[in-house]
Amino acid sequence: MAKNIHAVSTEPLQKGETLVPGYTVIYHMRRGRECDVYYVWSEERLTGCIAKTIQPEAPDNEIIRKRLVKEGETLTALSHPNLVRGYEVVPEPVPVLIQETLTGETLSHLVRNLAKQGEELPEKQIAHLGMQLCSVVHYLHRNNVLHLDIKPSNLISQPPLAKLIDLNLSASPGDVRKGVGTKQYMAPEQARGNALTTAADIWGIGAVLFFAATGKRPFQSLDDGRYEQLERSAEPVRTHRDMDEGFADLIDRCLQTDVEKRPELKEIHAFLSSFVNA
Repeated sequence: MAKNIHAVSTEPLQKGETLVPGYTVIYHMRRGRECDVYYVWSEERLTGCIAKTIQPEAPDNEIIRKRLVKEGETLTALSHPNLVRGYEVVPEPVPVLIQETLTGETLSHLVRNLAKQGEELPEKQIAHLGMQLCSVVHYLHRNNVLHLDIKPSNLISQPPLAKLIDLNLSASPGDVRKGVGTKQYMAPEQARGNALTTAADIWGIGAVLFFAATGKRPFQSLDDGRYEQLERSAEPVRTHRDMDEGFADLIDRCLQTDVEKRPELKEIHAFLSSFVNA
């Protein structure tokens, strides 16, 4: 008999069990602090899909439920080649977001594997990835959505496309809860709890490009609750890699503490486009 996600057991569902009607578990992919991610079989589509749901051990918090439903509503309403596609949201008994299957690897995984082999991403490949990231973030901003968690593990390299995933922390510009985001990649204004603008995602783009170029995070996560980006500026990219001066300067500008000194998305995209096509 199929087990449902209200069962007392907190173990992930196993192959063949029903997640929600119409979706059967193929395997459990991963468990986060709040969500479980499954690869499931869709009876409607006759294909595998990704399903994201609240994990049983997560706090019984209405905020988590609302955030997952909101993420699903956003993804099913928007469409962009570089944005993971949302198929549907099943709201009850526990919210489940059904998404397209992506077959690539995260940027984090890609860069770290290259580093193990003593290699690094070519500059033009970084620029091409950055162009696509700018494109999808610009689209989100045009639809009044700040991503707020742009990081290497949320970018899937699926050549020739890069796909941005995980809008779980997305919000409209304005006042957002202090500390929303991933500590090593969040903009200083996110760490402070200031009102947020599109500049917060510009910082995220800069942090991703910094990692893609150097294999290093621009800031580390401090154990005592402090934010390193509130205590120092990002090191120049060329401290860690000899690369095109204009490209390196663009990345450095994205990581300016002063939001007014960060470049606009269209400026970043235009530079990267000309760099790729040079």
